Amino acid sequence: MSEKKRLHPVAMLLSFIKYAKEAAIPLIFFVFVGGGNGYAWWHFLMIGALLLFTVGNGVLGWFFYTYHIENNELRIHQGFIFRKKRFIPRERIQSIDFSQGLIQRAFGLVKVQIETAGGGGEPEVVMSALRRTDAELLKGNLYQKKNGVTNEVMEEVEEKPPLLYKLSWKELLITASTSGGIGVVLSFVAAIASQVDDFIPDQFYESLTERVMDATLPFLLLAVAFLLLISWFFSVVGTVLKYGGFVLKRHEDDLIINRGILEKRQLTIPVHRIQAIRIVEGLLRQPFGYSVLYVESGGGGGKEEQFSTVLFPLVKRKRVKTLLEEILPEMAIHEECSSLPLRAKRRYFIRTLLPAVLPVGLITYFVPYGAFSLLLLPICFFVGYFHYRDAGWGVKKDVALLQFRQISKTRVYVARKNIQAMEMETTFLQEPKQLTTFKVSILSSFAGKQFRVKDIEHTNGEDLLNWYSYCAKKNRKEEV
Repeated sequence: MSEKKRLHPVAMLLSFIKYAKEAAIPLIFFVFVGGGNGYAWWHFLMIGALLLFTVGNGVLGWFFYTYHIENNELRIHQGFIFRKKRFIPRERIQSIDFSQGLIQRAFGLVKVQIETAGGGGEPEVVMSALRRTDAELLKGNLYQKKNGVTNEVMEEVEEKPPLLYKLSWKELLITASTSGGIGVVLSFVAAIASQVDDFIPDQFYESLTERVMDATLPFLLLAVAFLLLISWFFSVVGTVLKYGGFVLKRHEDDLIINRGILEKRQLTIPVHRIQAIRIVEGLLRQPFGYSVLYVESGGGGGKEEQFSTVLFPLVKRKRVKTLLEEILPEMAIHEECSSLPLRAKRRYFIRTLLPAVLPVGLITYFVPYGAFSLLLLPICFFVGYFHYRDAGWGVKKDVALLQFRQISKTRVYVARKNIQAMEMETTFLQEPKQLTTFKVSILSSFAGKQFRVKDIEHTNGEDLLNWYSYCAKKNRKEEV
C-alpha cells in the first residue's frame, strides 16, 4: 500500500454533519437571539458564511487527507492551511477497530479507528469512511508485517475455524434489564434540564414547586417510581442497541468482537495485549448468578466502559472458567482466595457508617419525614459487611487474584508477567492492627490501572511482595 489513497467521498458528508453540530449553537444564537428586532443583512451573511465554511472545510479536508504504508509505517498527510504529517510505526499500533454508523451502513462503508501506545483517551487515527475492502487491506497490511508473517506463509497455513460465542436474545434482554444504566439516563436528563433551564418561564417553576409542596407522600413516591421506570426503559433500549448481535470469536491470536444494531462495531484485541481479566457481578445480576467479563488491554476500550473492553456482556458464574479456558487459555483463572482477618471487619463497618451519620442526623432534624433517613444506617451497616465478606486475595502459580466490592463484586486476575508494580500502603490506623492495603498496577489503555484490597494481613502483603519480587528476579536471570 505504498500508493497514496484518500477516504471515500462520503467522508465529506460526515465532516459536514460533524461541523454542523458544532456550529448549531452559534446558528441558533443568530436566528433566535440576533433577530429579536428583525433580521439585518449581516445576519444572513454570517449564516451563509458559517455554512460555506462548514462545507468548504469538509471538501478541502477530504481532498488533502491521504494515507499509505511505507517503510513499516502508516503515513498520514492532512490539512490544507496547516499541513500535518503523522508517521505511525507498526510496532506502536495496539488495535484496529471497525464501526458502522447509519450513514456508513447506507453506503457499505466502515469507520476505522487505530489506537496506539500512549495515544491518550482517544484513538490516534480515525478514518471516517473507507470501503470495507480498503479497510481490510489496511488492517491486513499493518498486522501482517507487525507479526512478521508474509502472504506466502499465510496461504500455506491451514486456517482453523474460529471459536464462536454468541449472545442470545434471551441473554441480551437479561443484560439490558439488569445493566444498571438507569443512573446514566438520569444524569443525562439532569444535564439536559440544566441546559434548558433558562428557557422555561419562572411561572412554570413556581407552579411546579407549589404542587410538589402540596403533594402527599404517596403521590411523590409514585412520581419517583414512574421516573425510575421510564429511565429503566430507556436504559434497556440503549443496552439492546449497543449489544445487539454480539458475537465473540477467537481467530489465531486475536479476539474479535462484533456488536451493535444501529452502530455496528468490530473490535480486535490481540491476545498478547491483554493485561488482566475483570469479572464483575452487579447487584441485580449476582442473585441470579450472572456476571460480566472485561479485559484490560493496551487499547480497544472506551470511556463508557472505563477504558476496558467487554469480553462477554452476560455469562453464568459457573460458565466463566469454562468459557475463558476455551477462548483465552493463556490466562489460567482459579478460585484460590483467602479472606480478610476478623479484626478488619470493624474497619469496614466504620468506613461505610461514618460518612452517613452526619447527613442522616441533619436530615432527621431539619427535613419533614426526615426520620425515614435513619433507615440508611442499617443499610450502610450491611454494605460494610458485604464489602468485608467479599474482599480477598489469592495466588496460584503465575496468576494473582484480587477480590473486592465497591458497588459490584469484582474479581481481577493478573498474570505475573503483566504486573507493572506491587506495593503495600499502611496507614497509622492500620498499623496497630497489623493490617495493610495491597495494590497491583498494570498497563491498560492510556493511563494504566490500579486494583487494591484494603485491610489484608500485613504478613500476607509481604508474602505477595516476595512472590512477585522473587519471580521478577528469576525472570531477569533467565533473560540474561
